[in-house]
Amino acid sequence: MANNVIGLFDNENVADQVVSDLKAAGFSSSVIHRYVGGDQGIHDELLREGIPDDEARYYVDGLNQGGALVSVHAEEAETDKAVDIMNRYANLGEDTSADYAAGTAPAYDTAASTADTEDRTAYRDDRSYRDERAATGRVDGDERLEVVEEQLRIGKRQVQRGGVRVRRVVTETPIEEQVTLRDETINVERQRVDRPVSGRADDLFTERTIEVTETDEEAVIAKEARVVEEIAVGKTVEEKTETVRDTVRRADVEVEQIPGGGTSEVYDETGPAYTYGQTLASDKRYTGREWNDIEADARRDWETNYREHGRWEDFRDSVRNSWERARGRR
Repeated sequence: MANNVIGLFDNENVADQVVSDLKAAGFSSSVIHRYVGGDQGIHDELLREGIPDDEARYYVDGLNQGGALVSVHAEEAETDKAVDIMNRYANLGEDTSADYAAGTAPAYDTAASTADTEDRTAYRDDRSYRDERAATGRVDGDERLEVVEEQLRIGKRQVQRGGVRVRRVVTETPIEEQVTLRDETINVERQRVDRPVSGRADDLFTERTIEVTETDEEAVIAKEARVVEEIAVGKTVEEKTETVRDTVRRADVEVEQIPGGGTSEVYDETGPAYTYGQTLASDKRYTGREWNDIEADARRDWETNYREHGRWEDFRDSVRNSWERARGRR
């Protein structure tokens, strides 16, 4: 028998992550449906899938408030797998990852029968009821307390602090220089004389011309461009380490015995084993792996970085308990 497994989440990012996980788990895109606020006919379509009217309206209200709905048509053997995938993102109190925000309601299957409808209704995210049980510290049935941790993510951005503009400007400057120039002048003087002719007189009666040329000097200006200075523009880059300080919150869980043999879970922010288990659960290297696959790595890391807290053998079970709780297995 096939079932429809449905989950309502706070926003589209969560729904996208759920769809991605479903596909990775082997569900075909043809059996996965994703709805957001504004989609028409969702209420009627949910009724056709066997969802009771009041629950269908509940989902539509969630969509109208900005939520996102994911449903998958799963065969009987695959139903639990689909429910587990959706419940990974359900009931988270606040954003625990950069990739998705908090979900609002666990998933459940919608095989149409009266008795099954009552079981499904028990999964509904009745927040006032859940808050009442948390206030009294009493839990009926199988409940979970979520471990919530804020992660500090530090990015970088470029900020313009100023700059330098270099441009070439042409100016003209008057210049005076002294130069000595030669100026020739021809002087012609006529003088009266009275003396006898020496030599042959006939020679003096021969025509003769004398030419004298005046030569003057004048200033000639020539210009030569010479490079007298260079301006180099460049950048030097230095890296510096800056310490960024802020605070992040974390809510851990510890178990204490109460009268009557019951237990109540209280958050503890100091337990090294619990903190280490949460760290392992958030490490992407171990996503989808079993404890037996990662225990050897966990032990080596503990003995390297957490040895001051004690021997691995003394903390192994507590670390595993914390790891499995963070992954939603307990």
